[in-house]
Amino acid sequence: MKLLLAILPTVILTLYSQFITKWRIGVLADQVGSATALTRIIRYLSDPLVLSSYAMTLIASFAWFAVLERYELSLAYPIFIGVMFASVTAGGMIFFGEPVTAMRILAIVLIFMGIITGTR
Repeated sequence: MKLLLAILPTVILTLYSQFITKWRIGVLADQVGSATALTRIIRYLSDPLVLSSYAMTLIASFAWFAVLERYELSLAYPIFIGVMFASVTAGGMIFFGEPVTAMRILAIVLIFMGIITGTR
């Protein structure tokens, strides 16, 4: 449980980054249409919310330092990835209307079972 609490700031900041980036790129892609790749990248990187997502990713890496100071990488990283996979999958379904399939639900359940087992 302590490991999950230690990982939580990194998870929250990374989730913010992923969801904001997905949302804003979706909105901005409609505006830039068939512009060149460079034009699209410049437009994306000039959006304040996209920039905030990159800032949160940087801060998440600082939060990750605190995890690595206290826990073994071979334990912390798989737990982090599992929590992220389940959270991003659930968030994609909730916020972006991504498909809810039996396999995705099963994957999330199995991941949480692994997280519970891995943190004991």
